[in-house]
Amino acid sequence: MLPAIKINLSKIEHNTKAIVSTFNALGIQVVGVVKACLGNLDVARSMVAGGVSLIADSRLQNLERLSALNVPLMMLRQPMVEEVLRVVELTEMCLVSELKGIKMLSNAAGSVGKKYRVIVMVETGDLREGVLPLELLGFMKEASKVPWIELAGIGANVACLQGVPPTSSMLELLVDLAKKLRRRLGIDLPIISGGNSSVWKLVEASAIPPEINQLRLGEAILLGQETINLDPIPGTFQDSFVIEAEVIEAREKPLPKNTIALLKISDDKHRKRNSIKLRKRVILALGIQDIGRGELKPLDKGLQILRRSSDHLVVDITSSHLNYKVGDKISFIPTYEALLAAMTSPFVKKVLLR
Repeated sequence: MLPAIKINLSKIEHNTKAIVSTFNALGIQVVGVVKACLGNLDVARSMVAGGVSLIADSRLQNLERLSALNVPLMMLRQPMVEEVLRVVELTEMCLVSELKGIKMLSNAAGSVGKKYRVIVMVETGDLREGVLPLELLGFMKEASKVPWIELAGIGANVACLQGVPPTSSMLELLVDLAKKLRRRLGIDLPIISGGNSSVWKLVEASAIPPEINQLRLGEAILLGQETINLDPIPGTFQDSFVIEAEVIEAREKPLPKNTIALLKISDDKHRKRNSIKLRKRVILALGIQDIGRGELKPLDKGLQILRRSSDHLVVDITSSHLNYKVGDKISFIPTYEALLAAMTSPFVKKVLLR
């Protein structure tokens, strides 16, 4: 059945080992993020086999599946009202940015007799979730009074909403804030969670402050790349996930500017056709319903993706050494966005390779 996404679990485990080894040497715990894989249990197990000791997701339904693992779980965003109790039951900690959210977690934790840990997110420039630095001291002072809640640390999110790349000054701000909170409030705050896969460039530049001791990594493990320039991470595979689709049309067609001229061909069509530049194109049974707006990288370097609609992907094959025909398969490496969409789409078959 096509389209399909092939998931190479051994490559995911290899990537996890390579990345965990690098960060453990820096004293940094790697949280394995599986939200791009619909909380796939096999992917999570591969991360655990590779050395991850904490698995994270942002959807309650995914966390329900992941509860079959014998490892602690993290909720990656503040839970909605109806999710709070179940999140407390399933996970060890979550990321929060609102006092009301902390109080709801407290009520749920008290009802089940469980001390619950939270990491308070701080705004450092991405303008997604996070308490403003100037408001953080007052926020944490109030949060420290909430029963059944342990303030496990503070964290930051970068390069997700605004695409602002992380800098060492952003992380140093987080470290300075943690020191100030410890001093002023007398709390431990053992965790400083410094961001996501976008920090890899800082690792290469030896620019991560030594106080940063946790990172939440998905793309780096799953696709073997950092998230700013999509540069590959040395020693990892970039093809742990491969999307396959079937050719449903293979024809020569004109460039868009020549389309009207081609449609006007009449009795002298052969003479006019020879004056129009044609390109070899195929249509694949793959579209926005399968991969969203995420990008694909053809394994055949002679292919050029032209456009997509809800259920068609148009590809120029003129420069390929292969002559694709109807029924043939073409393979692609997805970006993170395409991976997330493909794993979520009910129209894409998931194939596990071990």
